[in-house]
Amino acid sequence: MTLPKPSLFRDLFLALWAVYSLSLSAIAQNDNDEKASFDAAATRSPAVAAVLDMPHESPAERLGAVFTLLDLGELEVAAALLKPVIQLDLDNKACAGLVEKFGTARFLNLARRDKTASADEGSPLAGARKFVQRCLQSAAEYSQSPERLASLVAKLNDQAAEARNAARVDLSVTGTAGAKACLEALANEKNELRRANLMLALAKMRPEVDPLLLAILADGRGQLLRDVAELSGHIGFLDAAPLLGAVAIGDDADSATAAQLALEALGLPRPDADDARALLKSEIERLEAGVGADRRASWDDVAPWWDFAGDRGKLIAENFSSDDRQFLAIARLARVLTSLPGALPEDRQLALVYAFEVTGKFNRSLPPAMATFTDSLSTQALSGTLGLAVHRNRIAAAISCVELLGQRADGAALSSFDGRPTPLAEAVAHADRGLRFAALSAVMKLSPSKSFAGASHVPQALWDFAAGPGAPQAIAASPVATRASDWAGQLRALGFDATPTRTGSETLKTAHASPRLALVLVDSDIGRPLLRETLYQIRSSGAMARVPVAILSSLPHLERARRMAENDPLLLAIARPHDDDAMKNIVGQIEKLHPLPSPELRMQQATSALEWIAELLKAGHPYDELLRNSGQIDWALNTAELAEPALDVLSLLGTAQSQRSLVDFVSNRTVSLELRQQAVSAFASSVSRYGKLLTPSEITQQFDRYNASETADKDTQRVLGQLLDILEDKPLGP
Repeated sequence: MTLPKPSLFRDLFLALWAVYSLSLSAIAQNDNDEKASFDAAATRSPAVAAVLDMPHESPAERLGAVFTLLDLGELEVAAALLKPVIQLDLDNKACAGLVEKFGTARFLNLARRDKTASADEGSPLAGARKFVQRCLQSAAEYSQSPERLASLVAKLNDQAAEARNAARVDLSVTGTAGAKACLEALANEKNELRRANLMLALAKMRPEVDPLLLAILADGRGQLLRDVAELSGHIGFLDAAPLLGAVAIGDDADSATAAQLALEALGLPRPDADDARALLKSEIERLEAGVGADRRASWDDVAPWWDFAGDRGKLIAENFSSDDRQFLAIARLARVLTSLPGALPEDRQLALVYAFEVTGKFNRSLPPAMATFTDSLSTQALSGTLGLAVHRNRIAAAISCVELLGQRADGAALSSFDGRPTPLAEAVAHADRGLRFAALSAVMKLSPSKSFAGASHVPQALWDFAAGPGAPQAIAASPVATRASDWAGQLRALGFDATPTRTGSETLKTAHASPRLALVLVDSDIGRPLLRETLYQIRSSGAMARVPVAILSSLPHLERARRMAENDPLLLAIARPHDDDAMKNIVGQIEKLHPLPSPELRMQQATSALEWIAELLKAGHPYDELLRNSGQIDWALNTAELAEPALDVLSLLGTAQSQRSLVDFVSNRTVSLELRQQAVSAFASSVSRYGKLLTPSEITQQFDRYNASETADKDTQRVLGQLLDILEDKPLGP
């Protein structure tokens, strides 16, 4: 290693010293310029001189001087004092402390002054706006921090009235976080005076505190419930009236008295059990109709839903959409309905429906009281609960009910005394695919030995699910043939098995024959029948009631189409598409309305359906119409994953169509040899059990196929020869 020459050390030292000297000169020059500016300003005004004579060591001292100088109109001097503060790396707590000391208004005024004086001149307060934003953001975060909230809650009981009032003011702007902190403190506070101070602060926190009060009125107990009931009356919280009615007739005397007084403060009479029940039922129906507090336009679509854990004295939030919050409010009211003295069985069934719906939709556990009530229900009562769930369109609850009926394996679930189908039998034909399959599974577990009202729904469902895999089907209906064909082509490019139709009746016929129907496109000018009647027929069919439909309208008829779609959540009214991108956009909107089940789920359901059909054919069944739609098995036979269970079913069907499908399958050279050999065995089994059901011409055709296989591979010749052996009653060779 070679050391640099001494002259190089000297040159480097001189260069660094020059840079250092220049820096010291610049700093000294800046200090001198600042001092000269301050001296000039002090000379102009005694008030400015007084401000500048004050200490400016800490950021707070400097910032206080800046605000005073701005009030005096000394912008240049204020900017000089502010610059070092802006350059400091203050943490969040320090920034929040500055905002708390001087107030938000001062900072906003400072930010407004950070603007360019002219096109060629920069702002004297450049950087002030960013500094203010950082301070205000830090203050907002710190104001809702647990330690800050705890400090404010503690100050509510300060000996000084001014401190208590300041804490109430500060808490009133902390939003839901402050309301939660006060209510949880109230849940654990025993001192009466301290409780009164907390309630006084809570009274200033509306509307943020409202949903938290509802949670406590539903699940609170003891002194906390009494305080919240009293507070609800004091603040005029009318939305709490149904829950206050339930508290007012409860077994807690103090809480009941507070709730009665609160209702009187709201202008409502003291209720008895019937009044309380009527209040709750009325609120449930109001919310079911889509009218409720959760629909406020100022609320975000996704917002917290609050529950109260009474055992821990904690309020728990989880974010839900406005529709889900609306539903959870109904479920809470239905649950409270069961707590009333002398609760009716139908009220408990209603609460159970919503409890099941909460369990199914949000993956929550069933409340212990509801689980106990479920176990006590008879099969007929559980069937009634299923009917109620279907009537209220609570599909998750209905699925829970049919699963329980299947687990009980009680034939009473299908027994009808008036000749009408039971709720379980009707669920097998429901428009919702998930409920239909769950109901079909339950019927298969019950395994009825004789027919029952609604038994015809079972074969139809079995064959529909067996034909479920594959590309989703679509219909493009327009009286203009080229338009319908173009729409169908665009749908095929998007992965649909699309069929064009020209009339309303043809559309309906095609829809009924499409087990995988995913969407229907209908031209606004459709005829025979017209649009309104065609839509009515689609929605009147159980299988198609939940199929998304899009009215592709001409511009003159678009407004009429939109009016038709107002009350149907699965009906979309939109202008006719003129290119592939427009059609893709329409399909995207339709899929959001009603997402298709996954291909994996449809495959699982089809496998189960084929296995059930095979079991029924082997063991005997009470379904006279089981063979009516058996032609749909060809969908499954041509699906590789379902070919084996489909061959098992074909060997048991005993129809001419089933034997015809088997010989055609054996003759298909694109199918693997293993599957074709299984088809030969299935055909042999069918002939052995039911005899030869092929016509003479079909048998002759099979001989022609064998003769035409002279140039085919030996495996093909062998399986075709085995078919001939079966047809000629010869022993089946190896």
